[in-house]
Formats: sequence, C-alpha cells, structure tokens
Amino acid sequence: MECPFCTASLPDDDLFCEACGKPLHMPTASADQHGCTCGATPGEIDEDGYCGRCGKLARRPASDHIEAILSAAFAGVSDRGQKHQRNEDRFAIRQVLNDSVIVVCDGVSSSTQSELASSAIAENVAAALEAALRRHSASSPERTVRTAIEKAQAELAAATVEGTKDTPSTTVVAVMVKETDASVGWVGDSRAYWIGDDGESHQLTLDHSWVNEVVLAGEMTREQAMHAPQAHGITRWLGADSGENAEPDVIHVTFTGSGYLLVCSDGLWNYAEQPDELRGLLRGNDAIEIARGLVEFANEQGGLDNITAVVLRIVIPGNQ
Repeated sequence: MECPFCTASLPDDDLFCEACGKPLHMPTASADQHGCTCGATPGEIDEDGYCGRCGKLARRPASDHIEAILSAAFAGVSDRGQKHQRNEDRFAIRQVLNDSVIVVCDGVSSSTQSELASSAIAENVAAALEAALRRHSASSPERTVRTAIEKAQAELAAATVEGTKDTPSTTVVAVMVKETDASVGWVGDSRAYWIGDDGESHQLTLDHSWVNEVVLAGEMTREQAMHAPQAHGITRWLGADSGENAEPDVIHVTFTGSGYLLVCSDGLWNYAEQPDELRGLLRGNDAIEIARGLVEFANEQGGLDNITAVVLRIVIPGNQ
C-alpha cells in the first residue's frame, strides 16, 4: 500500500503512515459490504477483518476504535494506536443515578489473545460493581471493589483451558464513585489520576511494576530503572497463570473540590506520565472531546501501544 499523502510504501494493514503519521484510507464501503476486493464473500472475512481467501485486511474490526458516551461529563475512548495489529485494551463504564463505575483493562501483549482477558475482566467487574450500586449493597466500597476484581479473576482462570500456553492476561483499574468518594482498585500498570480544578493533581494508583519495585527497594534511581530492559515489565496481572500476583490494591479517595477523574492505559501515560502534563492535555467542552483529544495526542506521539482514556467530570457543589 502507498500512503496517499507522502507516497511512502507501507504494509497493507497499517492504519497510520509510519513516515508522515497521517491516517490512511480505510477500506471502501463496497469492499466492506461485499467482502474483499479479491472477490471473497463477506462470509470469508474473519472476525478480525482478514480475508480467508487472500489473507489481506478487508475491513477493520470494531474493536480497533471504541467510544462510549454516558453523558457530557462521562465518556471513554479506546484505540488500536499506530503500531499494534489489534486493540487489546477494553473499558466499561456504568452510571447508576449519581454514582459511577469505570473499569479499564490493558491486555498483556506477551500473552495469547489477551483481548479475551481484558474484555472479560472489564465487563465482569463493571457488572458486579453496577449490581452492588443498584442493590445498595456497597456499604464497604473498598471491599466491594476488591471482591469484584477477585471474582472476575477466578472466573477468567476457570474459563481458561488447562495447559494453554501464554494464557490470556490483563491489567485492570476499577473505580466506583459514590457522590464525593471513590474506591479505586488495580492490578498492573494501568492508572487512575485526579486532575483538580484547583491545580491539585495526583496519580491515584501505584504501578505494580519492576521499576517501582527496584526504586522502592533503593536498588536503583527511577532514571536508572527506566533505562533498563525490564523497565516496562509488570509484577502483577490477572490471568490463569498469575497465582499470587493477581492480588489487587484498593484505596479510598475523597474529592474535596471539582475536577476530572482520568483512568487510562499506559498507551496514554507513557507519553505524559505526570499529572500536570495530563492537565495540559484536557481540552474540550465535554468528556468525549477530552477523551478523544487524549487518544489523538498519544497517536501523534507515535501510538506505539493501544490507547484507552476514560474521563469523568466530578462536580462538588459550590466548587464548579
């Protein structure tokens, strides 16, 4: 395939030009409706969009770019990025009256079909937290979040065929917001941030990563650790092979002012790690505009990984 903008020669399945970074033309509507341009029928196109006859990409799967909008204050976007063959990130958002649920999962790319793990965990954890809110049974929100993650992990492990090599694995961040309080649970290196209107911003989660382990142990400085080959390795994850490494951390947060809760995968924060950096990227009139802008920013930086950003606007009365 040739880029229509700079004429660079590219693989057929690239979404963005590696030379100029501009988006490439998607397959035409007629090709999508009638199968592949090689003459294959729609029934010969697999669920990932590849033609069973010629092997080329006939259409992009819907999971390559996912958007969900619950209100002007609550929305999320997930995108394949520019380099990965498929999107292994998933997210789920729920609204129960004035309460909210956010779950973001980043499928571990070194495992097989990690999108199966991220999809299952995102939906199962979100469903459990939504049900607890509807039953008014979340009297201990931190325990509710922990239980939802642990149960989803057990179900994922039970559904994995015994003996499977590199079993589907994923990270998770789950947030349950009740009025001015939030319970945040996580496993891995996907993150939650608070970006306050008053300028007070924090990373709420602490990555379960090799970098953090060696830095906290005093074995290396963060700068030294970030240049090591293991820099992006995670030390906890969800999956049939995680064992004791699936234990979630859970914290309680009280919002004292208005601002934005941002939950994202490392496909975003790898390009803007500090809360103040992210603050400068929150542009738009509503949550979906902000989330789209964050994903666009990550793609403009190279889009080396899948990218997910969920934005929830928190308004404290008297602090609009």
